[in-house]
Amino acid sequence: MTGPMGEGRGAKDQQTGTEQIEYLLYQSTQGIHFIFDHSEIAKILKGSAFGPEGLSAEHKEKVQELLTSLLDRPSMSEKKSYLESLSRKDYELLLRAYFQLVDKTILAHSNLRH
Repeated sequence: MTGPMGEGRGAKDQQTGTEQIEYLLYQSTQGIHFIFDHSEIAKILKGSAFGPEGLSAEHKEKVQELLTSLLDRPSMSEKKSYLESLSRKDYELLLRAYFQLVDKTILAHSNLRH
């Protein structure tokens, strides 16, 4: 990959939103998190998670809005700038929802269950 944020192979500007999220999710399943700060990931995910019921309808709508806005940014640096512009509450909500997607992606592609 080229560039400091993995902006080379596989992260092309012409990707659709679905392709972008698949690429980011795949990289995250490998432990590579281009758009989120690693110390923030640890700090936020160490705290309490969503309840057993998951996201409320209101939160799901907000996450969809935030994720769409994130994916509308064509480059990784613009995505990071967008994340930095979010309120703390919105950033945490998006990060938690994103990592729920990462977990579901890992489970969907794994045959191993404990």
